[in-house]
Amino acid sequence: MLERVGVTIASRTTLDKDLPIRHGYEVAQELGGRLLVRYMLRDQVRLFGAGSTNTHCVTPTPLARKDTVPVLALPVPDRGRPFAMLLNPAEVDEIQGPRWIRGGSGIEYVLPNGFPSSAVLLGWPIQIG
Repeated sequence: MLERVGVTIASRTTLDKDLPIRHGYEVAQELGGRLLVRYMLRDQVRLFGAGSTNTHCVTPTPLARKDTVPVLALPVPDRGRPFAMLLNPAEVDEIQGPRWIRGGSGIEYVLPNGFPSSAVLLGWPIQIG
C-alpha cells in the first residue's frame, strides 16, 4: 500500500538513528487514514492509556493474534500479543520510518518520544483474536 503511493520504505538494516524524523500528520497522510497499531503483552494492557514518553515500535498492519510475533519479529516470542492499542498518527509529534522489520515480514514505524494520550483512539487497548 505504501509503495503504491510512492513512499520509500527503509531497509531492514537501517538503524533508528538513520530513519528520517517526521511529524505525525505527514505519516497520517501517507497512511491514507489508517491507524498505527501497538501490539501489547497482557501485562502491558494498563500501561499506555495515558500516553507514554518511551520509544515504541508500531505498525500500520492489522494482524491476527497468532501472526503478531512471526510477522513483527517481536521480543519475548513465547508470549502472544492478545491486545492492541490503536493510535492516530496525526496526534504524534515525531515518527520515524517506515522500515521493513528485521527478522519479520511487516513494516514498522518508530515513535522515538512515545505518544500523547490524545493519540490513543479509544483511550484503552482492544483485545484481538
